[in-house]
Amino acid sequence: MTLPAILRGASLLPLISAPAAAASVDLANAPAAAVSASAAAADNAIANAPGDTGVVEIIVEAQRRSERASEVPLALSVLGSETLLASDQIRTTNDVLQFVPNAQAAQPHGPSRARWFIRGIGTNNTGNNTINPVGIYYDDVYISDISNQGYPVFDLERVEVLNGPQGTLWGKNSNAGAINYVSKKPTFEGEGYAQLEYGSYSEKRLEAAFGGPLLGDKIAGRAAFYYNDWDSWQKNRYTGRRHPGATEVAGRVQLLLKPSETLSILLNAHARDYSGPQQGTNFSPSTVTTNTTAAFRSIFPNGYARGRRNETFTPDIEPEEIKARGTNAKLTWDGEVATITSITAYEQNKLEQDTGAGVAIPQNSRFYGSGGPYQLNAITGRSWQVSEELRIASAGETRFTWLAGLYAFKGVLENDSVTANYVRGDPGSATSTSNAWGAGPQFTDSSYKHRIENLAFFGNLGYRISDAIRISGGARWSTEKSRFDWLYGAANIAGTGATFIPNLPQVNIELYRPRDLIFAEQARQKTNAWTYDITPEYILSPQARAYFRYAHGVLPGGYTSTGNVLIPSTSTGTVDLPLAATGVRPATLRANQIFVLNPEKIDAYEIGLKTNLFNRRLAVDLSAFWYDYANLVVNVPTQIDPLPNNAIVLFRNAGAAEIKGVELRVNAAPLRGLSISGSFGYLDAEYTKDFGQTATILGARPPRTSKFTASASASYTHDLPKGSLTFLVDANWRSKFFFYPTIASQITAYDPVLSQGAYALANARISWSVDDSDRLAFAVSVQNITDKTYQTHAQPITSGFSNQIYGRPRSFLASVVGRF
Repeated sequence: MTLPAILRGASLLPLISAPAAAASVDLANAPAAAVSASAAAADNAIANAPGDTGVVEIIVEAQRRSERASEVPLALSVLGSETLLASDQIRTTNDVLQFVPNAQAAQPHGPSRARWFIRGIGTNNTGNNTINPVGIYYDDVYISDISNQGYPVFDLERVEVLNGPQGTLWGKNSNAGAINYVSKKPTFEGEGYAQLEYGSYSEKRLEAAFGGPLLGDKIAGRAAFYYNDWDSWQKNRYTGRRHPGATEVAGRVQLLLKPSETLSILLNAHARDYSGPQQGTNFSPSTVTTNTTAAFRSIFPNGYARGRRNETFTPDIEPEEIKARGTNAKLTWDGEVATITSITAYEQNKLEQDTGAGVAIPQNSRFYGSGGPYQLNAITGRSWQVSEELRIASAGETRFTWLAGLYAFKGVLENDSVTANYVRGDPGSATSTSNAWGAGPQFTDSSYKHRIENLAFFGNLGYRISDAIRISGGARWSTEKSRFDWLYGAANIAGTGATFIPNLPQVNIELYRPRDLIFAEQARQKTNAWTYDITPEYILSPQARAYFRYAHGVLPGGYTSTGNVLIPSTSTGTVDLPLAATGVRPATLRANQIFVLNPEKIDAYEIGLKTNLFNRRLAVDLSAFWYDYANLVVNVPTQIDPLPNNAIVLFRNAGAAEIKGVELRVNAAPLRGLSISGSFGYLDAEYTKDFGQTATILGARPPRTSKFTASASASYTHDLPKGSLTFLVDANWRSKFFFYPTIASQITAYDPVLSQGAYALANARISWSVDDSDRLAFAVSVQNITDKTYQTHAQPITSGFSNQIYGRPRSFLASVVGRF
């Protein structure tokens, strides 16, 4: 990823900037700090004077109206279209946060399980019905299904990252912030591009788009296409073969209708297909979880050693497929007094996932093939959503501005998980209590349906008290109703296991769905909430302005389950266990319980100063913030009644957290073609209250939260007699962070596997523009120059060890881009 433009755009007090270069600058391959608005992108940039050296400002809609990014009084990061096209490290939506200070995002298991964190707020739970506190938007449309949020990045006009609660104008589920991915729109001037890349691990990527007028000045269109195919960089020591590769294909078609000068209708249809395995996992002994089953303990004394990052132990391939489809229509009417905007959208997504073995067993362990537990799991998730947003806002720049809107959302997510627990190699000898699963060989079928309906009314007012003082504020009232239905069934197959179990890995698990319903539960929830914010601004001079922002956010409640918990047959608690079809109640069964998650609440305070000095040659941005975060949701071991001695990992409400920090951004364009950028972030985050759990989070840091982050970059464009060369080097560093938010794993029983120590990643890129027209350019790049080994995920599991997932090693990429 090319850092400088992100540093221009990632500033909390953004002076979204790029050196304004003359016509010879290589826009096709220029690093972010060297990217300026081209003639084709003039609609979203304010150009500098010809030949000037300084910064170019990007026009954004972070406050639901077009304005300069540097005039938006909130923490805003922006990446422009040329930056995105030239950034070799940006592949999917979460890659955008790589160089945003005090932010982190990753897809350690694959694109269906994106994890987002901004200023210490996010979610480490990637269940299909998880509510992400970072609001993800495609073309102003909120995406509810977390498995549809890791979309490939292609043919975008810009990406806007808003830090801090955005509940007033952006609405649903944005306590941490909001990210909006804005597609390039059709224009009435024909243009397009195609970029072809080939790199390490046989990566082959094609990105192309073209558009122009279809019917005079009344109808225009644009089509975009994305294809990426790559091999795995990991070898499976269990099978002796390399993991399979992955393929992703996506496309987008847009039509722009202009019936009149004041009315425009933009139609958008898009699709995406992904097929590939989840990333392989390594395992190491854990100091946090200790399993007392002899079979599990036998793993480590018998030759098991922690694998290297390019070696994994996975008994079965773990494929997943994602198929997403969507369409939306945006109607805009520009009047003399007001602008009316309507966005109607429909999205659907299907996820099919085989999570393979719940426990990876090395072949050199006696645990393998001799009475050890084995598990297969198949998940199918389906979701659809329909939404409508209607806004009316004052037109133009006036002393008094106003905006009012309505938002409606309805969504349904269904999930079906079929699991087979059995003993590989010796199934006939298993009984209901003899192996580590605790319930004998059995099938389980867990299905749920999550329905959500949301209705909101919102508004915003702004008033310029004087030339130097302006104040704005807004409020949103929303009501959300949800319903969660859960069905759970199981069938003990010990009696027929001798002939059935050995063939299980080769057959379709869907054929063996259990027929005995053990457990059924339903939960409902309704949340009525106000969110609001107020922001006074003070313009110190034409080159500097300061602001203060207070925002109150609310994240609606959700649901979680206990997973497969051992429930005693004599239980008289809240769990009702009917007799199985045989009329026999086993000594133990596995069942699920629904837990209702209460709404999270946050009060956020921020002050900021942003400057643009020396004729726009130097931009320095500074901000400080403090959060009071209550009733937050965490994913940690939790005691479940009526089983006081059985703690399981559960997504649950905790007490509170305090988060505070400082961020500094410096961007300089001292000479023609030269750009230097740097950043520093400090984040102090700690859980301050908990609800008396044994595995307490009190005093722990939130997951994926580094105390310090820093980055630096430099780029230089050298003009040739014909064309130009552009050189870029960038690096980012972050201090130690934890993957698991308990005080035990971080301090008292510190497990190094569950944390990532301080590390830095460096990247370099050289591009050659063939001529001054920038129509053809070639580039080579290297990512992770030092081949740094680092973890992207780790978690403890109840079998007595922890699993780890590693980041991509050093890789190379060659590309060619043509414009027409």
